[in-house]
Amino acid sequence: MNRRRFLAAGLATLGSACAPAGVRTAAAPGSVALADVRRLIVERADPIAGRCRYVADLGTRQVAQPILVARRGERFDAVIENRLPQPTTVHFHGLTLPGAQDGAGFAPIAPGESRRVQFEIRNRSGLYWFHPHPHGFTAEQVHAGLAGLLVVSDEEDHALDVALGLAPENRLALAIADVRVAAGEIRPYAPDAQDCLHGYLGNRALANGRLDARWDVAPGWVRLQILNACNARGLLLAFREGETLVPFYLLGTDGGLLAAPQELERVFLYTGERVDLAIQTGTRQALAAVSLDFDARHHTHDTAARHTHSARAPYAPLAAATICEGGQGGVAHEALADGAALPLFNLRVRGSAARPAPSLPGRLSALGDAAAADAPTRRVRLDLEQHTGFLIDETPYRIDELGWSVNRATREVWEIKNSPISMPHPMHLHGFGFRVLRRQGTFGPARALATASAGRVATDLGVKDTVVVWPNETVWLAVDFALPRDPAFSGAQRFMFHCHNLEHEDGMMMRNLTVT
Repeated sequence: MNRRRFLAAGLATLGSACAPAGVRTAAAPGSVALADVRRLIVERADPIAGRCRYVADLGTRQVAQPILVARRGERFDAVIENRLPQPTTVHFHGLTLPGAQDGAGFAPIAPGESRRVQFEIRNRSGLYWFHPHPHGFTAEQVHAGLAGLLVVSDEEDHALDVALGLAPENRLALAIADVRVAAGEIRPYAPDAQDCLHGYLGNRALANGRLDARWDVAPGWVRLQILNACNARGLLLAFREGETLVPFYLLGTDGGLLAAPQELERVFLYTGERVDLAIQTGTRQALAAVSLDFDARHHTHDTAARHTHSARAPYAPLAAATICEGGQGGVAHEALADGAALPLFNLRVRGSAARPAPSLPGRLSALGDAAAADAPTRRVRLDLEQHTGFLIDETPYRIDELGWSVNRATREVWEIKNSPISMPHPMHLHGFGFRVLRRQGTFGPARALATASAGRVATDLGVKDTVVVWPNETVWLAVDFALPRDPAFSGAQRFMFHCHNLEHEDGMMMRNLTVT
């Protein structure tokens, strides 16, 4: 079985299981090869609830909410068709793409229009994803269900699966989101002013679009690639058998495999971040994935965000709801606070092991060190302005701003300092991966997980494109602005740096950067 077919077999049940009713699909799986997609349709599935979906048109069939699979070096060449009543884009989060293909929102696709997008997969193996990024509409559209998974493989990734002896059903790619459920129904997106300050939080978890999700796995190793696709909620991910925490191994982060596995019992996963995990079922019959209770450190006093987006004025919300208006001075009663314990999904072990599971390899990747000797330092400040909300360097975002100027093929160290009066900010850089060099000022519960050098946590040891910065914490990143020598990357390339709490992103906690 070749690599792409293995991934398609292993991920098959995931895409089809969350396909909304009314979309015709073949009996074949919901995971499809990226190169086979001819059109990627963005449409509203339920106007009353405001739910939306992606549909991949393969020419001979359509697959709703597809999980896309690709090998490094393969190409995407498809038309993106916008059937929403709002402008949209498709941002391929984590991929190194030309600025024009990145989908950052500089050139949104208007309702009823289409755009052809072409690019080559140049990144390492890992879990990447695609989601809307139109200025002022991102939070609403992602919450509506527009979060798609892209699984990229390469030789290191394939070697790991072989070493683990993975059964096809034991490799799962999962997107975790939270929604507000009342009377058995998902509530439409209707944030008040406090939601737009703290982020829109739910009370139930969806795993690949399903409440109370469960998957059957075979005995042995199970490999889980997990995305936090929540608008704002941080997850302290753990696995339980009954009330006992079950250890697991961190294999990789946003941009691929670590050099070596890290044994853990819990791991922070903030919005936009991904982890690649392996867990041994042993003699267990069931495992429950949960987010453990933690202090999310929301220190905002009486600030209230007032988002005003001229871009939104001509367009109605996806559901009959208001955006960032009203509020009772706290999180709505349907929501669980950020950091509250939350069940995520369940694994049920079927059958008995024919032989003992193989040992986990001690080395996973040729990933080098995160050194950044002699690189200039760019200092970035995350601020809270009482009447505007969260900003970067006290600067309200303008989509036409020139932003920071960066020379291609150079390296920089970014020193990102979060204010004491703040909350956790998962900061995302478009177009480039980075390495975490060190942390300083990390608060207690997060500091307890800092088992690596220089105050770093285990997820800091890999290639990242999104990193959480806690209140009063400083994080140093090594960023390499090398771009491929390819005509598609000629000329100035414009990208974004922003908070991936999506209400903060829509609230102008962004900056542009231009690579020349």
